[in-house]
Amino acid sequence: MKSMTGFAQGRFDFNDFSFSFSIKSLNHKFLELGFRGTGITPNSEKLIKEIIKEKVFRGKVEIVFNLFERDPLKWNIQFNEFLLDEIMEKMAPFNRRHKFPINLSLDSLMKIPMIFHLDYEFEKMSPASLDMIRKAINQVCDDFVASRAEEGEFIQRSLLESLRQILIFLKEIEAEAEQIENQVFAALQEKIRRFVKEYELDERRIAQEAALSAEKSCIREEIRRLDTHAQRLEALTVDPDLQLKGREADFLSQEMLRETHTIASKTGSLEIHRQILMVRREIEKIRQQVQNVE
Repeated sequence: MKSMTGFAQGRFDFNDFSFSFSIKSLNHKFLELGFRGTGITPNSEKLIKEIIKEKVFRGKVEIVFNLFERDPLKWNIQFNEFLLDEIMEKMAPFNRRHKFPINLSLDSLMKIPMIFHLDYEFEKMSPASLDMIRKAINQVCDDFVASRAEEGEFIQRSLLESLRQILIFLKEIEAEAEQIENQVFAALQEKIRRFVKEYELDERRIAQEAALSAEKSCIREEIRRLDTHAQRLEALTVDPDLQLKGREADFLSQEMLRETHTIASKTGSLEIHRQILMVRREIEKIRQQVQNVE
């Protein structure tokens, strides 16, 4: 079991270049990748996507890839004159109103974000350099997956403990429900006899009517379904081969919660209502946890 939240980073220095790579993720229904950094180009983005999609299946993933060429001849310094023109044009009305002279030194220009930046031609890197980058990124991604798996172990232990508590409560509810069912049946028999005492009805017919009425408050089927969902969720939690568990676990927890509402609506037993509240508390814990499961 893996969490959808995780983080890993690394810095790598080679003869011709150096780069830093970091990756972090948050909860998300699907896999969503976001890229930023000086080393992000269409080709580098494609390379990183190929690596990540083999290891990660859900989550909002943010990737930062900064690349720096050591050879100055390969530097491609860009001056964003259009941005500077736009800044000067915006400042011109202010200058006319207040008669302030605008003098921009080179130092002032350098402090304006995105006026100067380096462009890298990732596509022209040698196959050997690309292979080194690929291996380094794979290493960081493996650390990232390991961090998600480590957090997933804590989630797994929490889920199994909640499921253990639910199964204990269900046994108690089932035992209580059997007693309540017998009491309801007996009470309905007596009630039917009292209302139809002037008519001639045999005991078998009275028992039949009482059984039909008692069936409406029977919660055995709901208990069985709730038990089945809990056991399926437990099997899903410990399955080492299944990659995606979060979506099915979320669905199962919703179904479990729905069954508890049905049970509560069909019985008037205060003891069963108390136990159902305890079951709901554990299901809510599960729902919060599985929303963070890949």
